[in-house]
Amino acid sequence: MANNEIKANEIEVIFETITPLYTGDAWQESKEIRPSSLIGSLRFWFEVICYFGGVCSERDFDKEKGRFEKEISQEEFKKRLSKHGTDFEGQIKAVKELEIPLPAIIFGTTGWKSLIEIKKINFNDENFEEVKNTRIISGKNWFWKKIEYNGEFKVIFKVPEEIKEAIFFPLLNFMDKYGYWGGSWNVGYGRLKVKKIKINNQSIERTDWQKNEFDFSKFGKNKVSVNDIEESVSFKNLTSNNIDKITKILSTKKVKKIQIEDFNSDIKEAIQKLIEMKAKLRKKYKLKIQNDEVMRHKIFGYLKPTEGSKILPYINTLENNTYECGLLSIAGILNLYQEPKNEQQ
Repeated sequence: MANNEIKANEIEVIFETITPLYTGDAWQESKEIRPSSLIGSLRFWFEVICYFGGVCSERDFDKEKGRFEKEISQEEFKKRLSKHGTDFEGQIKAVKELEIPLPAIIFGTTGWKSLIEIKKINFNDENFEEVKNTRIISGKNWFWKKIEYNGEFKVIFKVPEEIKEAIFFPLLNFMDKYGYWGGSWNVGYGRLKVKKIKINNQSIERTDWQKNEFDFSKFGKNKVSVNDIEESVSFKNLTSNNIDKITKILSTKKVKKIQIEDFNSDIKEAIQKLIEMKAKLRKKYKLKIQNDEVMRHKIFGYLKPTEGSKILPYINTLENNTYECGLLSIAGILNLYQEPKNEQQ
């Protein structure tokens, strides 16, 4: 595997759940926090950032694999390493010449190991809770998972110094504000808050990792600010990029702030309220555009065939024991998942 000479920092991150975390298997029986699930979440949101930030285009997207991907020819890679050298800079020059999409450079592809890895996860077994009443809304096909994790846990990431400030910290800051970890985002699972960070056993301040700009210059790309992504993806309201038919519907409601006391200190009651809002929105969309059932399923999700929702319950913690709640739309990524045209196959 390539890039085995790149040295990495150990970055210890202590997370706390805002909403329950689920990283289990298809049978919902797993009682562990799986590294692959967390890394997969980081990759997905990094791809969203790269796509809406103009760093990647649709031609970089592998529709069969469902991500920005391109395999690396080891023969071609070795030729370029002989020219550029085997240090970090030389290896990055080599993969750039092979036109590997940036998400695949950061999170790996065939013939290239991820630059961001998880060394270890420490969690408390007692924080896994079994959920007895799994249906969220009576008569609706939205369910809580059978087993979920609530509370703190620690993740030790391995991250090269060259991308720590430029990519990892801005990505972590973005995830802290907007991202979802694990699975079942369609019912609000996986919103986490970063409580503390250590680099090589040294604590750092929040201001040291809350970076608002991605610096992709080492990879021959432009800089992208978190604020630019907020504007493009419309995280602060319910507008939906590139889906003109539902823009007016989704933009009628703004993200609102609520007191935790309004929901009896139970975050799942807040999620339930958001799911009810989502159900009404889904019904409203159906009534307004009756001839676009397929698009409705793509936007709001469907069981048969399985189609993940692009409208997600969003909850974030603020100061003074308040929450910021609403629905987050990532429907603008839908065109990435359309069937490839014949000439592209």
